[in-house]
Amino acid sequence: MIINRVFARANKWTFQIPPIAELLTRYVDSGVWVDPFAGANSPATITNDMDGRQPTRYHLEAVEFCKGLTGVYDGVLIDPPYSYRQISEHYRGQGIKATYKDTSYNFYGRVYEAIAPKIKQGGYAITCGWNSNGVGKVRGFEIVEILLVAHGLHHNDTIVTVERKIQHQF
Repeated sequence: MIINRVFARANKWTFQIPPIAELLTRYVDSGVWVDPFAGANSPATITNDMDGRQPTRYHLEAVEFCKGLTGVYDGVLIDPPYSYRQISEHYRGQGIKATYKDTSYNFYGRVYEAIAPKIKQGGYAITCGWNSNGVGKVRGFEIVEILLVAHGLHHNDTIVTVERKIQHQF
């Protein structure tokens, strides 16, 4: 496993942070990738963001997007809101009231459960957030790289966890 720590200025568009953009170029080089939280700058082939103002192909809630996908994909990019407060604010911005299911680990777990079976063996899940949990061993993934991006001052680090699918879900 590779673990690196670098410094870069914070940016609300995670994939525009230079060391993260560089990491993505090493993994998202070919094939069909999906992104359930794409925002404005995802390199994925199939993009979704529930915010209808974002330039994505789909505008669905992330779990519904993942459940609706058919086929097997080379990888998934997961850059969701990083905290329950951010989830609530994002939903409120869409005119939706967040529920308990949306502001607990259940939020992330439901997305992981829906997308993990659709990633091919040997494919990747790249997860961004404030922890390195990723999609997880229980869903058939192993960590191959962790990138810690320090932003200075009182900003939380952005943690990028790269996992490879080694087996089907149990």
